[in-house]
Amino acid sequence: MRSWARVSTIISSTFTDDHVLELLLKLGFTEKEADVYLALLEYGTQPASVIARKTGQPKSTILFLFNGLVEKGYVRKAQRGRTQYFHVEVSDLEKAKNKEIQTATQTLSKAIPLLKEFKAPYSSEPKVTFFEGINGCKKAYSLLLNSQTEILEFGVHGDLEAKLGTKFIDDFIKKRVEANISLKAISRKDKIHKELSKLNKQQLREIQFYPPEKGTLYSSIAIFENKVLLLNLFKDAFGILIENDEFAETLKTIFNMNWK
Repeated sequence: MRSWARVSTIISSTFTDDHVLELLLKLGFTEKEADVYLALLEYGTQPASVIARKTGQPKSTILFLFNGLVEKGYVRKAQRGRTQYFHVEVSDLEKAKNKEIQTATQTLSKAIPLLKEFKAPYSSEPKVTFFEGINGCKKAYSLLLNSQTEILEFGVHGDLEAKLGTKFIDDFIKKRVEANISLKAISRKDKIHKELSKLNKQQLREIQFYPPEKGTLYSSIAIFENKVLLLNLFKDAFGILIENDEFAETLKTIFNMNWK
């Protein structure tokens, strides 16, 4: 593309040619439209043949670009005999752009309500956050302390205590109780969870057991608000937090189906 050496003398010495081109591109001009617009601004009222010669572009291309800019209201066209002349008034660009903005705003105000009708009423965009390592898992599990709802948990307390530490879990339970956040857990019927269940009432917790022959939970799954936290500490330490209405509601349903 051509570099317009004299544009700065026409517009302002504080603006470089590249800067002016960049501004026009941001206003929606294509690069070729911006080039011929600035050429016409530089050389004044001219037929397409002169701008074609100055820019090295075919006359047919210049005519095509000018006619498009005329249609948008950015460039003026006049007939002198058999020759068409084109001319730029910068104020025309301002008026045309303001009109475009007004039209777009009016169209947007009409389109948004209609577009919302197309959106499925029970859908929400999922947000997924990953946590790695023991410290990441501690941070993820601590998010439960901000819950505004009861926590439903498929719990593997043995792994939580073994990997996150007894002190961390004890502090977590204390803070959960202080925040008045109750918890329901479905856990394997083993020694650890039996001992834990002895403190259910004072720790705002209910535990129901499933028999060992039903299988093994290797990951803890906590459902709260519109979130689901999966915490795996069996071998690797990682957590996945999914924020999605439908996914959370599905896991709540599965939990309730297994809650006696």
